[in-house]
Amino acid sequence: MIPSKNNPLDQKRLAHLRTIAGNGPVLILTHDNPDPDALASGKAFATLLKSAWNIPSQLLFSGLVQRPENRAMLNILTPQWQHSDVLPDLDQFSALALIDTQPGAGNNRLSATYIPHIVIDHHHPLRETIKLVPYMDVQPEIGATATLLDQYLEAAGIVPDSDLATALFYALKTDTRGLSRGVSSTDEVVYLKLLAQIDHSKLIQIEQAGLPQAYFRAFSHGLHAAQVYSRSVVADLGVMHIPDLTAEMADLLIRLDGAGAVLCLGVHEKTLYLSIRTEAMGQDAGLLVQQVIVPPGKAGGHGTMAGGQVPLAGQEVDHLSSEIMSRFLKVMGETGEGENLC
Repeated sequence: MIPSKNNPLDQKRLAHLRTIAGNGPVLILTHDNPDPDALASGKAFATLLKSAWNIPSQLLFSGLVQRPENRAMLNILTPQWQHSDVLPDLDQFSALALIDTQPGAGNNRLSATYIPHIVIDHHHPLRETIKLVPYMDVQPEIGATATLLDQYLEAAGIVPDSDLATALFYALKTDTRGLSRGVSSTDEVVYLKLLAQIDHSKLIQIEQAGLPQAYFRAFSHGLHAAQVYSRSVVADLGVMHIPDLTAEMADLLIRLDGAGAVLCLGVHEKTLYLSIRTEAMGQDAGLLVQQVIVPPGKAGGHGTMAGGQVPLAGQEVDHLSSEIMSRFLKVMGETGEGENLC
């Protein structure tokens, strides 16, 4: 395979990555409660290591994969991932790679004091410790980490099998909402290339995964909780059955006519999750979430989508939620009262 002219990776860069990876095994981690981009990108990196250099690896995720589509993807396309909320002994690995997350982001199980050997991500902001990482590739202008990993496979002359191609395609599709948000010309090229390689029957199984009654009850509650302001929408979802609900509700509510930005937040177990969406050509969601998050929370994002989480650690949930919503409305310049959506 000859790399396309849109691929900036060269053999020198690949050789550097191979040196940093060592002889294996490489431990591959991603963010908690991984989404399709994390699942696909991690598998693609493991494929690169094995197919290009015969380096073994272990894929490990923490948290939950409960959204039906994500769980279907995990089972059908990326079953290589193993679950553990406790990290293994890191000394047994030649390198540790963070994929679709960064050290210090607050959304992975890696200690803030541990510097990974490899980081490949597309989220903003770039964390301070990223400068200490031996191999770092963080490109916030790219719509999905899956796009970056496809470039690595292409540069190494590796053609993904249909399962990996389908996983990468679905990851890119979901992270960019079908190339409608935070997308670059590189994402478009990769999207169209992968489209010709996917297994359509498996993609349908994932996109049409069955939804439990709890999903519809939670969605109804979210719509009734939404408060509409002049250019903003806020929804406190309360206790959620899955941590992904804030992102899914925000994706829907940003489509409300006149909405410039949406904040959805809710609690799952001992963490407050929040998601922000902004209209195309509007405020940068990644910058907006940094003005909204409160300590000791961490947040990140870019373009029209961002998210964050705050460990409760004894904090009063209602007060915390109110503080975040107040910050959001102040940044958005809202001075009036909100109205019920439903």
